[in-house]
Amino acid sequence: MRGNPVRKPILYVATIVVVLGIAVLVWHFVLGWDPFGTLGLRTRVHVLCAATSAGPEGPIVESVSIVTTDRGRVSVLFVPVDLWVKSGDGTSGKLGEIAAREGWAAACRALVPLLGVSVSRYIALDAGDLSAFLALFPRVTVSVDDPVTGPDGKGSGGPAIRIDAGNRALAPREMMAFLRGTSRASRAERDRRAFEGIQSSVHSASTDEAFDRQLRAVAAGATTNVSDKDCVALWTRIAQSTDTASAVLPTREVVRGGASERLAVVAEAERVVATLVRGADLLTSAKITVAVFNGNGVRLSASRAAGYLKARGFQVSATANAETFSYATSAIVVLTDEAKAWMLREALPGEAMVVSPEEFADHYEALRSQVPAGTDLVFVVGAGMEFAG
Repeated sequence: MRGNPVRKPILYVATIVVVLGIAVLVWHFVLGWDPFGTLGLRTRVHVLCAATSAGPEGPIVESVSIVTTDRGRVSVLFVPVDLWVKSGDGTSGKLGEIAAREGWAAACRALVPLLGVSVSRYIALDAGDLSAFLALFPRVTVSVDDPVTGPDGKGSGGPAIRIDAGNRALAPREMMAFLRGTSRASRAERDRRAFEGIQSSVHSASTDEAFDRQLRAVAAGATTNVSDKDCVALWTRIAQSTDTASAVLPTREVVRGGASERLAVVAEAERVVATLVRGADLLTSAKITVAVFNGNGVRLSASRAAGYLKARGFQVSATANAETFSYATSAIVVLTDEAKAWMLREALPGEAMVVSPEEFADHYEALRSQVPAGTDLVFVVGAGMEFAG
C-alpha cells in the first residue's frame, strides 16, 4: 500500500520546526540571546532608569537617567527631574512630575524631542529597591567635590550622615545619604559620581552567579517593562564595558511669570545628547565655519571678532563690512546646522539672535555674494558687541 503523498512534506516541515526550536532554545539559554528583541540583542538600546520615593500624595521621582548601550559601549545621560518638558497631552511641566502623574511611558515620550530618539524601555527603583541595589556593593569609592549632609536611613531621627569632600569609600547607607542628602552639587551630578564609582568597582562581581541572583531579586521589585533577565543583561553590559561615558544634561534655571523653570542649554545639551545618546561625533568649534561682517561701523570690528573666534577654534571663511552699519543687534544666520549656530552664540561675549536666511532675507541677500561656499554661519557684529582687541 502506498503512503500518503502529503505526509513526507509535512514531516520535513515538522522536523525543520523542531530543529529551529531547539536552536533558538540553545541560543537563548546557553548563549544568552533573546530572540524576542529585548536587551540581549547586539544593537543600540536606550533605557530610562529612575529612582523614586514615597510621598504623601504619591511617588516622588528623585532621579532620571538615560542608559544607552551599543555593543561594548555604554553611555549614561543624567537628566534633572525638574527639567521642563512637554507631556503627552501637549501641556508643559517638570519631567519628574509628569512621570509621577502620567507614568513612565509618558516620561519616555516627553524626552523624545530632547533626545531625538525613541525610548520605550524603563526601569524604576523605589527607595527600598535602590537600598537593596546599593547593598550589593559593600564599599564604593566616590569622588565628592562638595560636602553632603544626608539622612541616616534608619528613619529614627538619628544624627545625619556627613560626607566630606575628597575620594570617599562609601558603605551602602552612606551612599544613600550621599544621593539623597543636601549639597551644592545637584542630585543629577551626585548620581553621576555614584554611577562612576559603582561601575569602576564591580567588574568581577558582574559575572558572579550569586550576584546575578541578588540583582534579579532587586529587579523583581522594580517598576519596569523589561524582564528580570534583561535587567541583569543591562547591568552586565554596564559593568563589563571598558568604553563608558557619562554626563549631566546642561541646564539653566529661568523665571517666567514668577515661576521657576529648568531648561536645557540648547547648544551644550545638543552636543551632549548627540554624543551620549545618538552616538554622533562630538560637534566642536573646529567643525564650524563662519563668515564675519561688521554691522556696527566700529573700526576693525569684523577683524577683532574673527580673531576672537579663531582663538576659540572656529574656522573663519571671510571678513568684510556688512551692507549697512545700522545693525542694532548682532545676528547669526544659519546656513547648515542650527546646532552650530547655538554653539557660536554660546561662545560670544554678548547677545546675538539666531535666524534663518528667510527670516533675514533682505540683509542676507545683500551679503550673500561675499559668503564663500562651505560656510556654515554668517555672523554680523551689531551694536554693543565688543571684542578685546
